[in-house]
Amino acid sequence: MLLNLLIIVVGFGLLVGGANLLVDGACRLAARFGMPERVAGLTVVAIGTSLPELVVSVTSAVAGHADMAFGNVVGSCLANLLLILGLSAVIAPVALSRGTIRFEIPVSVAACGLLALLANTDGEVTQVEGVLLLVAFVAFVARTAQMGLKEGADEKGAAGDGAADGTAADAPRPSVAMALWLVVVGAVMLKVGADLVVDNATLIAEAAGISERVIGITVVALGTCLPELVTSVVAALRGNSDIAVGNVMGSNIANLLLVMGGPALFSAIPYDTAYNLDLALVAVFSLALVGFCYVGRRHEMSRVNGVIFVVLYAAYIATSVMR
Repeated sequence: MLLNLLIIVVGFGLLVGGANLLVDGACRLAARFGMPERVAGLTVVAIGTSLPELVVSVTSAVAGHADMAFGNVVGSCLANLLLILGLSAVIAPVALSRGTIRFEIPVSVAACGLLALLANTDGEVTQVEGVLLLVAFVAFVARTAQMGLKEGADEKGAAGDGAADGTAADAPRPSVAMALWLVVVGAVMLKVGADLVVDNATLIAEAAGISERVIGITVVALGTCLPELVTSVVAALRGNSDIAVGNVMGSNIANLLLVMGGPALFSAIPYDTAYNLDLALVAVFSLALVGFCYVGRRHEMSRVNGVIFVVLYAAYIATSVMR
């Protein structure tokens, strides 16, 4: 079992490294073709940090481990909200923008409702329902891109004025070949890492008599959300709290729609109604962020709020293991 644990650690390392390379390459491509940073951040980075969950869930579903696929998604969403965002707020109070409150949080709650509705209608997420989830995700990305491009156009106009005054210079354009190379290498690392994590986590669960559901919402979920953890904590340390919030909410939406819709295209995913509670908790804690806007300083998640979220996450894990 010790060897399996070591292999899982190696797998997580490949997942984090692969995600970083793929995100870096994707962001270079975005910059190369003139995509505004806001669009790249809310779409490319959010999708990129969710790629470990996506690859693990696809691998789990294809291998017939549906519990691990669902557990990975709901476990990662709750880890993003309670642990990662909580730790970010403990490091520095997190600002909650109007865009997050009015758009990203409602979309996240709606995604929870849509996934729960589809999964409970026939006890599984079918290929058709997987397509519906992916269409909803594409609509989210399109809307985000629309808002970001509008903002980017305004920033470009302002930058153009600055350049006319001699205050801006042309920046070198990233190499497309290098960007594509990073994407390919990152994708290969993600695939290998996901295989190592899923295979060895399954062996440990069988040997220890632990359900795949528990392994999915704890070990696998925590491992696959490492990119979000690193991104959000570093952002908080640098004082970029808006990036931390956007990364978490964007990744959760990607998890609920993309990460569950993708695996369903390969095989229908059986659903355990025990996950209804987990999905409800994701929605409730997302809405709690709105409440933080009106407690203490407006539009801010305080350090105290962060501590509460981290404690709630510890309680959730303890309860999940015992039930």
